[in-house]
Amino acid sequence: PPRAADPPNLLIVVFQMTPLWRAVLLACLGSCLAAGSSLTFDAAAAKNRPVSKVITLLKDMMKQLEKEAEEDEEIYDKMACWCETNDKEKTKSIADAEARIEDLTTKIEELTASSARLNTEIKNLEKEVAANQESLDKATAIREKQLAEFNAEEKDLLESISALKAAITVLSKHHSSMLQMPRSHMLSVATTLQHEMQKHASLLMGQLTPSQRKVAAAFVQAPEDYFDAAPTFKQSYAPQSGEI
Repeated sequence: PPRAADPPNLLIVVFQMTPLWRAVLLACLGSCLAAGSSLTFDAAAAKNRPVSKVITLLKDMMKQLEKEAEEDEEIYDKMACWCETNDKEKTKSIADAEARIEDLTTKIEELTASSARLNTEIKNLEKEVAANQESLDKATAIREKQLAEFNAEEKDLLESISALKAAITVLSKHHSSMLQMPRSHMLSVATTLQHEMQKHASLLMGQLTPSQRKVAAAFVQAPEDYFDAAPTFKQSYAPQSGEI
């Protein structure tokens, strides 16, 4: 609520005047003192006396000062209210901003720690990926080499199988010519046949019938005596010749 204004004191009002107004007031008072002996106490003429004019002027000035004081008091109250309200708002805003800064600082610290941890994990994963890629490249090279070796071995095996089947066919169809074959040549054929059968034993299991493997094994063991064994070669092999 506005403060009650104190009644103005005439002396205070005089001191609050500007130097120009004080000079005017003093001049008027001097004129009044100089003409004091000729003054009368006529009520009608008192209003026209210089002192009365000064007093009237002072009263008007006091009223103006009182009005200005009231206006100043009202403005002061409004400013005080505004300052108090604004101070509360600004204080709250500052507190909220400080709390926000604290939260953001904590968040920044957490994110910084997470970033460092993730960077470490990324580096470790990059190392693992590089190691896995190196292992994969090595494994791929090994597999490619094995594939090339397998393809070559498969080709060699197929050729050997074809040669074995052809040899068996020859053994079954050319009994008489094999009997007249030189001993060294027959041993060479038996040695070659034995080598191929040992080299590709696992694969030949699915390519040759048991009877064919038996015939080949008998020839490898005794190539010179094979055709003289009883029963004769043609008799023992003829039933299986159609399977080739």
